[in-house]
Amino acid sequence: MSRINVWRCLAGLTLVLVLALPLTALAHTAVDAGNYHFEIGWVNEPVIVGERNALDLFVAPKATPDQGLAGVESTLKFTVEYGGVNQSYDLVPVENEPGHYTAVFVPTRLGQYTFHITGQIQSEAVDVSVQPEEVVEMGKLAFPEAQPAVSDLQAQLAAAQSQTTTTLYVAIAGVVLGVLGLGVAAFAVIKKK
Repeated sequence: MSRINVWRCLAGLTLVLVLALPLTALAHTAVDAGNYHFEIGWVNEPVIVGERNALDLFVAPKATPDQGLAGVESTLKFTVEYGGVNQSYDLVPVENEPGHYTAVFVPTRLGQYTFHITGQIQSEAVDVSVQPEEVVEMGKLAFPEAQPAVSDLQAQLAAAQSQTTTTLYVAIAGVVLGVLGLGVAAFAVIKKK
C-alpha cells in the first residue's frame, strides 16, 4: 500500500471517529481547578427558553480525568445566575455514572446564564464559574409551525394592558359624567317644583 493511500485511510478513520463523538460534549466547558477536573454544560442543547433542562456536571481527579469522582453532591453547591438573580439547586448523582451530576430547572429568560460550583472536595476549596451555551427562543427549531417569540408575546401583552387601562379610564370618565348628568337632571326637577 502506498504512503498516499495510508494517509487517506488515516484521514478517513479520523473523520469517522470525530463524527462519532457525541455532539453534546462539544458545547461543554472543561475547567481544571486545583486537583480536580470539571466538565460543565446543559443536559439538552440547544437550550430553549421555557423548556425543562438541567445542569450536566462531570467531576474527576485531575490526575485521572476519565475516572469520575462519586460522592461530592453533599460537599458541592450549584448556583445558577442570571441578570443579578441567582438560585441554588441540589446536585443529584446520575445513576450508574460515577462523577456525573445533574440539577433540573427551567430557564425562563433568553440569554446568557452562569453556572457556579462552590464548596469543597476533601479539604480543597472549589469555586468554578462557567457560562454555558446561551438560552434561545424556539424559533425555526419548532415544527410543523414556529411558535411566537417570547419577546413578541410580551410586547402584545404590554399593548393589551395599555389598551385595557385606557378603556378603564374612559369607562370611569363615562360613569362620572353620567352621575353628574343625573345630578344636574335631579337638580332641575327639584328646582321646577
